[in-house]
Amino acid sequence: MRTIRPARSVDWTRERIAALPTPEVRQLRANAERLNDPEIVQRCDAVLGERPRGVIRGAKPASGIPRPRKKLASRTGGDA
Repeated sequence: MRTIRPARSVDWTRERIAALPTPEVRQLRANAERLNDPEIVQRCDAVLGERPRGVIRGAKPASGIPRPRKKLASRTGGDA
């Protein structure tokens, strides 16, 4: 016997999921997993798998060149 799923109010296509920001895709995946909807979980996994990981918008990669350090004034020095 097959279980009958309730009708979804939203049809989550792959394109529609891909248009969402990453945090919302993760939330959708968590909801789909909680509601036992493996099709949407797979679509979310596919979309998340194509996105770059660990990239922060606006962050510049380290150049590897050390920056010059500022000389700090001594608090206990004689020039007070």
